Amino acid sequence: MTRVLASEQWTRQLLQRDRSLSVVEVVELAGGIYSTAPTSYLSFAARIPGFVRDDLDRALYRDRTLVRLSALRGSGFLIPLEMIDDVVAASDRANVYEGWVEKLVGAEVREDWRARILSLLGGRVMPAREIRTELGVSGRDSEALRFLLSSLSQTRQVAAATGTTGWRDNQHGYTLWEQWFSNHPPGKADPDKARLVVARWYLSGHGPGTVDHFAWWAGMTKANAAAALSSFEEIEQGVFDLDEPSERVEPSGLRLLPVWDTALVAPRGRRRMVRTAHQPYVYDTSGNLTSTIVKDGGVIGVWSRGGDSDHIDLKAAPFESFTKSVRLGIEQEAHVLATSVGAADVRVEYVDEPVDLTEASRNRFLSPLKDS
Repeated sequence: MTRVLASEQWTRQLLQRDRSLSVVEVVELAGGIYSTAPTSYLSFAARIPGFVRDDLDRALYRDRTLVRLSALRGSGFLIPLEMIDDVVAASDRANVYEGWVEKLVGAEVREDWRARILSLLGGRVMPAREIRTELGVSGRDSEALRFLLSSLSQTRQVAAATGTTGWRDNQHGYTLWEQWFSNHPPGKADPDKARLVVARWYLSGHGPGTVDHFAWWAGMTKANAAAALSSFEEIEQGVFDLDEPSERVEPSGLRLLPVWDTALVAPRGRRRMVRTAHQPYVYDTSGNLTSTIVKDGGVIGVWSRGGDSDHIDLKAAPFESFTKSVRLGIEQEAHVLATSVGAADVRVEYVDEPVDLTEASRNRFLSPLKDS
């Protein structure tokens, strides 16, 4: 069963890299891609032959066919614009964010900020730091402002707009939704029907799945997750899938997957491509996923990225020793990543062993081999 599930995961996450898909098609088929840079760029490079960073920038900032949104369980995802009404209705995160803002600063301050933000963004694009300055927000209140911007994004009053040109930079601007997506005014989807759409999206990239995992992935209650999955085929007790699942292929090839890549982000019990003994090197105690080396459907080591936007220094560590052919594959993939983001060169260094992330400092998963 583990071998079959690894094969399904490899196939549905498009890691065979055998089709020239658009970034929107990858997001639709793989059940979402994390929006955080550089994960977003590197995840597409692992899935699309010949991907370059302008492919994503064009979809986000010029064609505007993708939306950057803190959706589902509150994580930052890239969402196809045509799915946005269903994803928002199914996840219903706005009230959660509003409640957090009220708890931190009170309802009166929240409403004052809301009015001022909408006024500031009329005809403008502003990064969060400029909004924070204009509102005179600092310290703990910055967290409340972040939650309010997430709520305004959920309700399609504001949109994440033009970002920087750097592939490592998460800074982007906000503007009014009606200005950025002028041809796509907010719609209101029926929540029950929307959850079916999201369930199909989940199964397309992450199936076969259970109620527990779908509820975790989507940030839904188990009752809502169960109701949505019940419309799909129960292939075995408690396990659901699409009526016509994707064709399975034998996993073949080597990929360098970044931090938080959706192929491997999962709670315990769903870490299907990582052996139990290796999981402490891949996931920290909070479940954060580090950068992984995946070969033929299984994780064989981890890697860290150093350098700057133009020069990549990559370190790789094996769970067991790397063969000569594996090292060659790692170096070839490192050059693929460098080409995809426009880096001038890449250097690969090998270290003896990975770090146990369950015993490491907080956020070590972001650069697990930094001091090795």
